[in-house]
Amino acid sequence: MASEIFSVQQATSSKPIESTSSGSLMDHGITTSATLYVLWISTLDIQERCPVQANVVLEQSLSSVQSLQTSLSDQALTSLSAQSPLAPASPQVLSTMLNSPETSTSFSSQATVSQPSTQVMTIEDQASASPFTEQPVILLEDQEEPPESPQHPPELPLDETDLQTILAKLYSKVDMTFSPTSNQINVCRDRILECSLHAFRRRRFDPAAKLDVIFVDEEDNAEGAVDEGGPTREYLRLLMRAIHQSNVFEGHENDRHLALDTSALESKMYNCIGKMISVCLVHGGIGPHFFSQRLYDQICGTLSQPTLVEEVVNHSFRQQLIKIQDTNTIVEANEAIMQAADTLSIVGALRRVTTLEERDSLVQSAADFFVNGRVCTSLQQFMEGLKTLNVLDEIQKNPEVFHELFVCEEKPLLARDLYTLFQVCFSVQGSNKRRIENQTICYWRDWLVDIEGTIIVIL
Repeated sequence: MASEIFSVQQATSSKPIESTSSGSLMDHGITTSATLYVLWISTLDIQERCPVQANVVLEQSLSSVQSLQTSLSDQALTSLSAQSPLAPASPQVLSTMLNSPETSTSFSSQATVSQPSTQVMTIEDQASASPFTEQPVILLEDQEEPPESPQHPPELPLDETDLQTILAKLYSKVDMTFSPTSNQINVCRDRILECSLHAFRRRRFDPAAKLDVIFVDEEDNAEGAVDEGGPTREYLRLLMRAIHQSNVFEGHENDRHLALDTSALESKMYNCIGKMISVCLVHGGIGPHFFSQRLYDQICGTLSQPTLVEEVVNHSFRQQLIKIQDTNTIVEANEAIMQAADTLSIVGALRRVTTLEERDSLVQSAADFFVNGRVCTSLQQFMEGLKTLNVLDEIQKNPEVFHELFVCEEKPLLARDLYTLFQVCFSVQGSNKRRIENQTICYWRDWLVDIEGTIIVIL
């Protein structure tokens, strides 16, 4: 019942079907549910291809669909009375998916014949709908402007701010069809980090190629040379745990900063740790989940909040700064400064103060240097490692998207979070089993609502 001239083409076929053709879709070989590509023809092409029909396209379109039999959802029919019958439109993709008899839409020879009408079928964009909600499964993505050339339809834009999309894009650049010999990682479970450092420091190690992980027991017997993905996933989880406990990080278990280790800095261990995190993220989708907010801000290059004395990891130095900060007079402040003279001289903050403002400035500058300044070189080396597989660039482009993978967050587990994890397979409607199943689902959902908010999930 369309008021424009268009062509329909099956995804697996190279032959388009013109809208002015006679017969039903079954007459043209489309007998099962399939993905159809609909290309609307512009006014210029109509004049070139069928000039006689250009002025009577509406009448011919209405008369040619008498035998087209469809069962479409009523929600998909809207009036386009304000649209010109010959207005050009952009190419669109019409895809049908079968989920259930109640929610699916398909072309069938058993459907009732639709009567001619001046209404045109339009489908609202369902891209944001949840995959677990019962919605019509016809999806249509519109483009605001028509392409310059109707013969070459543009690709549909992707949501580049979606974490899954970004990780899929990074993973697509990894060659999973071949694993070079230099990518073989021989590890013992009690020496994960040491064995990994040896493998990642190989001159020919290629992060953009498939990993070949072999676990070796105490008797040096390999568990299996054929890696179908299981050993790799286990290895990446163990590696991230070993990185979390390594000496290049310090602080609270779920709020860790970069530590200053001159030996690790000299051996470029920070660079190697950054490379390992990138590989874990792209190859296995495993994020650290233990970065402090300040460390993540430093990596992203975003402005951080002023450094707090509580962020100083060294206990004795933190207590010295707190003692200076809590003084009430200039004399007490200078006495506290002299007691911490050895440490303050190392960070370049040793000086006498004459006002309380100078006291606060001394404490602030000492805390800034300890938290940020002294690890500046280590941070640069660490960020060089994160450039592996273009991870750092994506993090800096989308800091909010990657935040959940790097920074530990505590949030309550909601009932709907568990609802969406399961899809109930009910028995036939009206049967005795279906009544029992309905009651069971009610009890289960009531229980989830009752315990909502009492469970904390640490990401």
